[in-house]
Amino acid sequence: MSFCEELFNWSLVFMNRAGYFDRHRRASVLLIPPISLCVAAFYRTYILRNDFDEVIVNLFKISGATVTTMRAFVVMYKSQAFLDFFVFVEKWYQGQQRDGEEVTLRKTHEFTQKIRKAAKTLLIVTMIILSYMVLIQLLATVGIGYRKLIVDVAFPGIDFYISPNWEMMSFLQCLYVAPFTFVSYVSYLCLTLIAISFGIFLMKDLQFKLENMNDMTDLEALNCIKKCVKAHVMIIKYHNHMEALFSVGSFADVCIFGIIPCVIIVLSTMDHDISMLIADIQMAAMVMTSTFIFFWVANNFVIESENIANAAYNCNWVDRNKEFRKYIPLIIGNSQKQLQLTAGGIKPINMEFFLTIVRCTYSLFTVLFTMKTGGDS
Repeated sequence: MSFCEELFNWSLVFMNRAGYFDRHRRASVLLIPPISLCVAAFYRTYILRNDFDEVIVNLFKISGATVTTMRAFVVMYKSQAFLDFFVFVEKWYQGQQRDGEEVTLRKTHEFTQKIRKAAKTLLIVTMIILSYMVLIQLLATVGIGYRKLIVDVAFPGIDFYISPNWEMMSFLQCLYVAPFTFVSYVSYLCLTLIAISFGIFLMKDLQFKLENMNDMTDLEALNCIKKCVKAHVMIIKYHNHMEALFSVGSFADVCIFGIIPCVIIVLSTMDHDISMLIADIQMAAMVMTSTFIFFWVANNFVIESENIANAAYNCNWVDRNKEFRKYIPLIIGNSQKQLQLTAGGIKPINMEFFLTIVRCTYSLFTVLFTMKTGGDS
C-alpha cells in the first residue's frame, strides 16, 4: 500500500473506483441518474411550484445533490492535478525515508493512524444515516409509513406518483441515487479535511525542527536549517496545490451551508412525517458539523503557517555563524504571506468568515420563516 492510499484511505479508494481520476466514462455513466434526478427535482420545485412547504423540503436536498454532482465534474476536470498532488505527497514520504528522518516518519505513522480512525468513524456515521434513510424509504415503497419520495420530482408527460412509476422512482432514489450522492459528498469532504490536516502536520513538524536546533552543533544546525528551508518551500507548494484543487469545492460548501440550517429549522415547524424529518435532520446535522470542522481546520492551517516565522525567530540564530543566520530571513520572509485557503479565490476560509455566514444564515432563516408564517395565516 502506498503512503497516499494509507493516508487518504477509503475516500481515495471510492473516488478512484468511481472513475473520477482516470476513468471518466465510468464516472459519467454513474452520474447520469443523479443529474437526471436534479433536473426533475428542479422542474417540480421551481417550475411547477406546488406550494411553499414543498420548496422548503426539497431546497437543501437539491442543493446538496447539485453541489455534489458539480464537484464531481470539477474533480474529473482537474483529475491530472489531483494525480500530481498525490505524487507530490508520495515523493515527500519517499524523501523522508531516503534521508532517514526517523522522528518525522514515526510522527507521520502516528498521524496516519489517527486519520484512519477519524475517517473510519466518519464512514460509520455516514452508513448509519444512509441505512436509516434507505430503510424508511423502502418501508414507504411497500406501503408502510409516509408515502413520499426522498426528493420530489416531475417530468413533462410522466406522472411519478402513480404505480408503477412511483415504486421505480422510489427504489432508484433510495438504492442508488441517495447512497451514491451522499457517499460522494462525504468522500470529497474527507479527502479535503485530510489534505488540510496533513498540511498542518507538515508545518508543526517544521516548527519542531526549528525549535530543537538549540542543542545542536554549528554543523548540525547548518544542515538542519538547510533542510528546514527546503521543507518550508515544500509546504508553500503544498498549499498552492490545495488552493488549486479545493478552492471551487470550498465555495460550493460555503454556499450550501448558508441554506441548510435555516431550511431545517423552518422544516421542523411544518406538518411532516416524523421519520422523514429525522432523516433530514440527521443529514443536515452532519453537513453543518462537517462544515464547521472544515472552517476550523482551515483556520488552524493559517495559524500554523504564521507560527513557522515565530519558531524560526525564537531559535538561537544570534549565537550561530553568519552562514546559518542568512537562512533565517528566508523562512521569516516566506512566512509573511499567510497560507490561506479560499472559497473560490474570493474569501479566505477562517472562523471570522464562518461567523459572517452564521449571521447571514440567521437573516435568511428570518425571511423564510416570515414567508412560511405569512402563507399559513
